[in-house]
Amino acid sequence: MPQPIPAPPSNASALTPRVRLAHLSLEAARAVPGVLGADAGLTGLRVTADPRAGLLRGVSVTAQEDGRYTVDLSLAAGIVPLPVLGEEVRRSVRANATSDGLGDQLGTVNVEFTTVASGAPADEPRSEIRG
Repeated sequence: MPQPIPAPPSNASALTPRVRLAHLSLEAARAVPGVLGADAGLTGLRVTADPRAGLLRGVSVTAQEDGRYTVDLSLAAGIVPLPVLGEEVRRSVRANATSDGLGDQLGTVNVEFTTVASGAPADEPRSEIRG
């Protein structure tokens, strides 16, 4: 079942870049019409530990070889074209990262939709957008 996307803590600037990217990615996803929530994904691995807020479900942020971070989001969506929604989420994540001063640390953004409106698995469970 999708979980509501938590708001970042008020002292987000004190967090590591990895945790800040996790928070702002979930916030960016929440702002896109058609996104209903986030969950830990089909494997349960789309989570990021935040020492202050606990486990962030629906996002996994991992280091890339080049020093930037990959963001993997697992989302629930309404009945909308998933590839288009995935691209809008990716754009929103990039815009949030840039406005928060983390644009140069953001690498690949992957978006998967594990549920659609009714909570049933999507016909295409992974609409991945890389970039």
